[in-house]
Amino acid sequence: MQIITAGRTGPNRSVRFGGDPVLDQRGRRDVLALSASLTRPIDICGPEAATRATAEILGATGGLIVDDALRTLDVGAWSGLSPEEIDPVDLGGWFTDPEARPHGGESVAQFVDRVHAWRAGQAEHGDGYVVVAMPVAQALLCVDADGFFAREVRPATLYTCTDAR
Repeated sequence: MQIITAGRTGPNRSVRFGGDPVLDQRGRRDVLALSASLTRPIDICGPEAATRATAEILGATGGLIVDDALRTLDVGAWSGLSPEEIDPVDLGGWFTDPEARPHGGESVAQFVDRVHAWRAGQAEHGDGYVVVAMPVAQALLCVDADGFFAREVRPATLYTCTDAR
């Protein structure tokens, strides 16, 4: 499976949790530059605005599947907040315990399990392209929830996901 991360958005640049931001100008430029290296149309994308816009810029056709199972991590009450606006104890606990849900949304473990369950059902897609938000790419590329934060991804970048991840 080929994973493409959505282009940069304003919150990517300013480090904010959650929301449904749109691509900024640099994000659009970076996605356009990436499009030259793709060899086939986009198959599937997540539901976020920046993810759908990235898929469209990359030449998604009318057959594009917008799959809600690929939605980004639900950070509950932290949506729209910067790390500085969150209690440091809660934030630290969330980064160190994959089961923690101090924001009331999904735990990292729940999120990674959800994304891995989606991936397990996609064996027939093989090397198709899927466009997702950066946290979804992290989840697809990590072995388990303990490795989620260790996996770095960048906006508008192509990654290959193998069964071994």
